[in-house]
Amino acid sequence: RASSPAEAAMAAKGERTSLLGGSKVTYAGTEAPRSVNSIVEGGSGPAGQRVEGFLNDADDKQPDQVCWGYDQHIISALARLPFLHTAATLAFFVYFGHVWLLISHPALAVGVIGFFVAYGVVRFWMMWVCAFYGISVLNRSDMRDPSYFRNLPRRGVSMQFDSVYHAVMVPAYKEPLDKLRQTLDTIASQSVARNIVVCMAMEERDPKGPEVAEQLQKEYGPRLAGFCYAVHPVVQGEVPGKSSNENWAARCIKRKLVDEMRINPDNVVITTCDADTFFHNNYFAAVSHYFILDGEEERYHKFYLPVTNFMPNVYAVPALCDTRYTVLSVGRISEMANPISTPFPLAIYSVPLRLAHQADYWDPFVIPEDWHMYFRCVFADKGRVEPRRIMLLVGTEAVEGKDYFDTIRETYDQSVRWQWGAIDMGYLIMKVSVGWDVPVVKRAKLLAQAYDHHLFAVTMGMCLILAPFLYGKIPVELWTDVWTGSVAFVMLKTVMIWIWITHISLHWVFLCTADAQLRRGVLRNRMHFYMDGENSQGYRRWISLMLFPVADIFLFLIPTIHAHARMFYSSQFNYVPSAKLGGRPLPPQMPDCGCG
Repeated sequence: RASSPAEAAMAAKGERTSLLGGSKVTYAGTEAPRSVNSIVEGGSGPAGQRVEGFLNDADDKQPDQVCWGYDQHIISALARLPFLHTAATLAFFVYFGHVWLLISHPALAVGVIGFFVAYGVVRFWMMWVCAFYGISVLNRSDMRDPSYFRNLPRRGVSMQFDSVYHAVMVPAYKEPLDKLRQTLDTIASQSVARNIVVCMAMEERDPKGPEVAEQLQKEYGPRLAGFCYAVHPVVQGEVPGKSSNENWAARCIKRKLVDEMRINPDNVVITTCDADTFFHNNYFAAVSHYFILDGEEERYHKFYLPVTNFMPNVYAVPALCDTRYTVLSVGRISEMANPISTPFPLAIYSVPLRLAHQADYWDPFVIPEDWHMYFRCVFADKGRVEPRRIMLLVGTEAVEGKDYFDTIRETYDQSVRWQWGAIDMGYLIMKVSVGWDVPVVKRAKLLAQAYDHHLFAVTMGMCLILAPFLYGKIPVELWTDVWTGSVAFVMLKTVMIWIWITHISLHWVFLCTADAQLRRGVLRNRMHFYMDGENSQGYRRWISLMLFPVADIFLFLIPTIHAHARMFYSSQFNYVPSAKLGGRPLPPQMPDCGCG
């Protein structure tokens, strides 16, 4: 928008008008400044308009082309890399390595396998040390009063706590109404609910979407600063799904809040979630606190990440799926608590509107949106973007199908869709190659971390599983007495089997312990967390968690190879949302709050 003469004059004088209880924006004319209450309660004229209803006007900012307009063609070509990497690694390990290394250089074969084993052992212990530390941090954070973050001292910053405005996008496509109500329950129960505008990011292909959004607006609008919905039109070339819906909704939010209502974009934080997201009741207050605390120099270069958890309904799904989602949840806690890692966003995260606008919003041409949006912002912001950990647990449900086997099939399909995120390797390689304004170290770190997650971890797991059978006859020299130097020769297969037995046993013990700590602490009495399944207690729970090696193979390794193979033949993917059942009734003892 072009500035008016009055705006220019005020900017020149350094005059800024209070908005939303302390945020700042330059105004034209002489309208009285607005507080958050004036927006919530309404009023006369544009300054008192309430954010509600259908948004159909979007910001028209278009992304710049990186590679002379051939971006999508290059990304499509590079989408074949994950399968080529997986196939080449396995071919070398299974055939060339087995034949050539085993016969000509057995010591080198042992060295390669030893590297994989050592790397896996380091990752194993780092994961569990960080997981238990993370659970202790979550327990401390969970006991805080709803006014805790509001009352924390914030020295050296001028922005007021109530000046931060949250726009929450809830992408939805043919979702059960009761499931959406559960998500909105946890948003409306926030300690800063009067600073939150919800925008339902609907899809044009869903004919009942507007009807559902208007019903939810009647129910939840009065409890929030505003409630609106945007219907993403089907545009040729765009990929229907969460990312394209977010792109349209974010553009509509910017047009409404900033261009029409003249709210300062520097004070708006956009949060995206799933249709079955159960927020901690202090999450948005925590984001407000850290957003202010990060200061003018840093707050617009941050991604605010909660601890994503997949356990609200794990006791209602088959044990194989339950175990997989529990392992994922514990792994995410470990990743978020690891002081030397740089966690990427996972499904639910918050980003300043200013940064999202700078990155041209979410990419409407992709399926995976969380990592992709992070990479998009990193390169748009010249490498300054960093994650800010919000150590509060936010839940999202496990897949539930129509019956036992349908749930397993749906979980497998969801895993394939998640592993489709490896297509970001092509996007990242392209951006790393041309993003000269991003420091080399930053680019290398992003590439290494994405490679480790999408490619190396998968091939390493498969190679370690196959190693005892392919290289088991190689003799390995072991010291039996470190003082006398006595040695003994054993088969590599024996060594590998004992390593696997030790690893699986410790992993199971640690998993049972972490699961019990979560159930008795952070997850206890959480809104819409279903903790009363028949396999939730005692020996049944321990036995079900013994399935984790099987779950890793059939719900991680095989879906990953499946996704890589599909990407090799075609980079097009038909996005189908995961099956989710409607809301469950709350247990009688469960309080209406978002914390434990």
